[in-house]
Amino acid sequence: MSKDMKSGQMIIVGEITGAHGIRGQVKVESLTDYPEIRFATGAELYLEKQGRTVRVLAASQHKGLYLLSLDGIEDRDAAQNLLHTYLLVPRDTLPELPEGEYYHFQLVGLQVYEGDTLLGELTEVMQTGANDVYIIKGAPGSKHPEILLPALKSCVQQVDLAAGRMYVNIPEGLLE
Repeated sequence: MSKDMKSGQMIIVGEITGAHGIRGQVKVESLTDYPEIRFATGAELYLEKQGRTVRVLAASQHKGLYLLSLDGIEDRDAAQNLLHTYLLVPRDTLPELPEGEYYHFQLVGLQVYEGDTLLGELTEVMQTGANDVYIIKGAPGSKHPEILLPALKSCVQQVDLAAGRMYVNIPEGLLE
């Protein structure tokens, strides 16, 4: 699977943030919209730090985190050694989204255009309370080194994943 990771075929769904108890349980911060699927008993997760796949033996929620018992992690020391390890799954296991919706990893790296003008590259999707914000690194020579574009239907005209492009409408006054 490490070969798949290098080719971008794995995505992060969680991060181990600590050990819980003495029987090897790990605390996991969910980084997925589908934690009930990803962290369910029997699910398989790839441990980035160890370069291997493990099965979830048991799962529960506690104080906003998931507590997971993982195959082969049997004591607190083993769990503690996984601190700050990312949990990954193959991209091809992701649920399909409705038309017009995209996973963040699909958008990062797109070239952003307004009409025929290249504005720059979408480098990050920032999640805010109301709506996401696309962070666009300005094209070379641009007078705008960074653009913060609201991820609204009124701003995003078209996403063409095959061409690696996003076409947008910059709201009046945004670049002033």
